[in-house]
Formats: sequence, C-alpha cells, structure tokens
Amino acid sequence: MARAATRKKQNTDRAALDPAAILGLLAAAGMLLAAIFLGGRPAAFIDLPSVLIVIGGTLALTAASFPARDLSHAPSTIARALSPRGSGSPKRVALEGLAIAELARREDLRQVETRSGALAGRPILRRGIEMILDGTRIEQVHAALHREVAMCDERRQQAESVLRRAADVAPAMGLIGTLIGLVQMLGQLDDPTAIGPGMAVALLTTFYGAMLAHAVLTPLAERLSRLGDGERLQHEIQLLCVMSIA
Repeated sequence: MARAATRKKQNTDRAALDPAAILGLLAAAGMLLAAIFLGGRPAAFIDLPSVLIVIGGTLALTAASFPARDLSHAPSTIARALSPRGSGSPKRVALEGLAIAELARREDLRQVETRSGALAGRPILRRGIEMILDGTRIEQVHAALHREVAMCDERRQQAESVLRRAADVAPAMGLIGTLIGLVQMLGQLDDPTAIGPGMAVALLTTFYGAMLAHAVLTPLAERLSRLGDGERLQHEIQLLCVMSIA
C-alpha cells in the first residue's frame, strides 16, 4: 500500500509544471505575437520550408552529435526542466530525513517502510530504506546509493548538453536557410517585384533559428542546470540520512 501510494504521488509530481516557466514562455510568445499582429501582416511570418530547415536541421544535427544512449534519456530529463524546482528545500529534506531516522531508532524498521510511502520525490532516501529493510550491508547500501546519485547527475548533464548543442545549431540552421533563400531570390532578379518578398522569406529562417535557440532551448538548459544543482544537494542530504538510519 505504501509503495503504491508513493508511485501515485510520483506520477502527480511528474505531471506538475512550474508556473514561472509556463508564464515566462507564454509571456514571451504573447509579446512576439502582439508585435507581429500589430505590424499588420502576420501571414508574412509563416513559411513552411523555413520551419522545416530550422527544426528538422536542428534535430538532425543535434542527434548526430550524441550517442543514442544519451539521446534516449534526454526527453524525460528535459521534461523535468518545466517542473517545479526540486521537491522541497534542502532544509525540508533534511528535517524529513531526521524524522525518519528518529522513527527508525524508536520503532521497528517496518514503521520506516510505512513512512517511506509519503516520501515521493525522495528517491535516494526511499531506495536506501528499502535496501536496509532487505538486509543489505551498509557498505553496499552506500556504494549503490552513491552510484545512483552519480547516475542521476550524469543524465541531467547529458540532457543539458543536448539542449545547449541544439541552441548552438538552431541559429546556424537559420543562417543556412537564409543563404538558400538568397540564392533562390538572386535567381529571379529579372523580376524586380519578387525581390522584396523573396528577401523577407529568406530572412525568416534566421528569425526562426534565433527564436528557437534563445526563447526555448537556452531557457530550458538554464532551468535544467539550476534544477540539477538543487537535486544534487538534496540527494547528498538523503544519502546522509540513510547512513544515519543504518
């Protein structure tokens, strides 16, 4: 029952989104759309070939920059960048861990297992309690949890690297698309009326690339970096709490 409650709470946590992240992205999108519509020609900012060049090229070149193993973990880790930062302050994590340790000293360890059902978002502490209840030696518990902490941090760093690489590639793909558009436009110089619209379409890929890099990918990478700093500290606190229980 306790573990079922834990899984249910974890699913709820994964579904949660940080209001600050959502409001920030919506505000940026809203201001850009307002500026475009106030200009009077919103249709001029829509060009499917430019979208394909920027998004398709960014995805392809980013995928070519990393091994498949790193890419397979990236989507789920990147999704956490939109979740609320961590699952409580380090102080709160420490107090909860101390309460669990005190319960373990005063009561049977099975009481700790019951309490662990309320530890959603405390994977290291929960895993350590389960290993102790299974009779695992303290040295093995410490080694296993230390590896798990390192793996969590490694996956987060890999996902951040994917985002930062994509943020570097997107403007370059925008420039490539602009060059393609200019070549196509220069091939129609015999029609002066086509120069203006052709130049506008050519510049759209640069606009798309800059927007994708600086309004989406870079903010996500920064959020993931800050999230990782907080999680690393929380995991270390949870590891210390497990050692105090053992």
